[in-house]
Amino acid sequence: MTNSAIALPPTRINRRRSTKALHDFFSRPFTQRRSQSIAGVRVSPRISVAPSCIGSKHGINMSNTIEISITIHDFATTETAKEIICELYENETESEENWSKVGTSSPVRFSRNIVFPEKFSYQYVFEKTQLVKAVFSRCYDRNKPSSSSSDILATSIFKVDELIGSFGLQLRRQLQKTGNIATALSGTLRQSDEYLGGIIVSAEMPEKEQPIVVQFHGKSLDRKDFLWDETAVFFRVFRLEEGKDDDSLVFLYESEALKNHSHPQWAEFRLDTQDAADNRNRLLEIWVMYKDVDGKEGYIGKFLTTYAKMKYGPGSDNVYSVINDVKKAQKKSYENSGKMELVKFTDVSFYSFLDYIVSGTQLHFEIGVDFSTPEPVHELDQRRFDGELHMAIRAIGSIIRDYTPNRLFAAFGIGAKIPPTFHESNEFFLNFSMDPICRGLDGVMEAYRKTQSMVTPLKESKLSPVINYVTRMSHRSGFRGLHYHVLALFTRGEVTDLKEIQQALNSASDAPLSILIIGMGDFDFSPLQKLCSKRKDGRRDVVQFIHLKSLLNGAEAPWLNKSRIAETALRNVPHHMVQYMHNANIAAKPPIQVCRSPLFHSSSLIPDKPTEFDFELTKDNRHVGIEIPSLMPNLILPPDLSPRPRQDRRGSDTQYLDIETMRGSLTVRVPERCHSVLQTSREQYQRRLKERGLARMKFPRVELSTLESSGGSTQDSSL
Repeated sequence: MTNSAIALPPTRINRRRSTKALHDFFSRPFTQRRSQSIAGVRVSPRISVAPSCIGSKHGINMSNTIEISITIHDFATTETAKEIICELYENETESEENWSKVGTSSPVRFSRNIVFPEKFSYQYVFEKTQLVKAVFSRCYDRNKPSSSSSDILATSIFKVDELIGSFGLQLRRQLQKTGNIATALSGTLRQSDEYLGGIIVSAEMPEKEQPIVVQFHGKSLDRKDFLWDETAVFFRVFRLEEGKDDDSLVFLYESEALKNHSHPQWAEFRLDTQDAADNRNRLLEIWVMYKDVDGKEGYIGKFLTTYAKMKYGPGSDNVYSVINDVKKAQKKSYENSGKMELVKFTDVSFYSFLDYIVSGTQLHFEIGVDFSTPEPVHELDQRRFDGELHMAIRAIGSIIRDYTPNRLFAAFGIGAKIPPTFHESNEFFLNFSMDPICRGLDGVMEAYRKTQSMVTPLKESKLSPVINYVTRMSHRSGFRGLHYHVLALFTRGEVTDLKEIQQALNSASDAPLSILIIGMGDFDFSPLQKLCSKRKDGRRDVVQFIHLKSLLNGAEAPWLNKSRIAETALRNVPHHMVQYMHNANIAAKPPIQVCRSPLFHSSSLIPDKPTEFDFELTKDNRHVGIEIPSLMPNLILPPDLSPRPRQDRRGSDTQYLDIETMRGSLTVRVPERCHSVLQTSREQYQRRLKERGLARMKFPRVELSTLESSGGSTQDSSL
């Protein structure tokens, strides 16, 4: 949607009811008015928006902005302090020297459990590995925090991808005395580190903009001169707020000027719902005006409407008479100064990539390796190919895996003669099993190394079979909107099925799938590049070609090459996914408030509310703590650490299904209502719980970290 005029921040105009004063005041150019009172009219100056600020590098894109809050849990440091502060740093590299400060909290009194009230605003970028470090230090002076390293009590480093990919937008990490990037990326802790407690990192989405899209069409609007009229007509939209003594108009939008008084049709424009419809019956006053070649403005008339009335859409109910009160008072035969008709009204939410991810959409990574080569390959060239392939898979997969709860990846082979009969194949499982799934990125690379020693490369290959297979797999992956796939095809040979690839891409445009074709080596990939650059009307973008050699620089550090590969390959994936969701009319649900539970598969049960654990209490320990007699007799939870149910999600139900376990000592309350896309009855839930044997499960131990939603995905030891 393109507008020649932009919506401006609301500007308030206070005016009395003298329409004569308004008409006199409109004879002056709007841009030359100042805050003044002229015959009872006071107009504030217009707030301008610099074009350089729109979409600038440092401008904040609210659709990809999160608010991070920090909480320390069970702080077990032996050092003491009166007050401590939390400093947040960010880093998009693997160098310890590139940390930059995000913000600093206000000093908080030292205690075992600390909640920092500040929320740090952070810009999220999908295709980058973003690291955040929280540093907790002593504070001696509120106006001057200590900068000495000896005053640092604990630190913690985490990846923003893990925070966004976790259900509930909540992440738990262990505090360390000194943390480093290598430890954070590997996900392992050093055994020598003493236990200092834990940190709970929570993220929130800012209030989402929900605009309404409006378009007007004019008919027979009055002219300044009957014959030689060269004026252009436009309109301004105000929100009317009635007061006791005078009315208040809040300026919302100004349209472009058109030199057509008979049938002008302006471009569609957007109004924020909070501005135009904070009350469904809020009056909107629209002034229709003209502008001559000298820039002087004139008043044609006005009309009133409301959000509730425009909600009916185009039709006879939304055809308005433009009334000039001065002419109406002077002429008894006056009817109107023209007509204004609503031709478009859309009240929708524009969801971003981040909206879909936090509402539960999972990303899946599929890999296809082309073994074919047009001519025999030297051993050094093969080693170089293996190293570049390993780097590219790691670069792309290390980002996508944080959005995959099980971290299982499907891998395929292309362009080789495979055992035992050594027939030619362009579609086979890389692990030579009944299922293409490999455990972790290490599992993919291990399957590639074994397959390379077993197959014989062909001189040419075909990519369409694997594309068609993954397209079918994406259609069968689960409920629409909860799964999205990214297929990376690595090739260095001659691809001969360009026509079939084009047909496969057309089919993939209707599937939740993005395709990355990555050319390796010095081969001429111009046919593939041309194929990937073709765009057909009515089909969404689904494919991108990347020539890997152009992204590699041997003189730079390996992590710089990996970062460049990931940014280039994944830059268009958010756009592809959002385009698919919008075309399929899939709306993002409210953020999920629980973490993925191992008791249920994520595609079959995604609850709106966290599972509640209700322990039987005795009268003696009801106010002292919570005792679990049959599970761990010595475990006593203080009242401030007892599990509490979170706030209900918007539109969710409050009913639960109660399942008693362990002879009644522990009652698990499973939420009855799930996502609106999962229409499952209560009887189906009861049957599903019995099939999974939840009532017969034994809980060997209860840890404090499991009593609330941890928000983290299961770590894969193979990574």
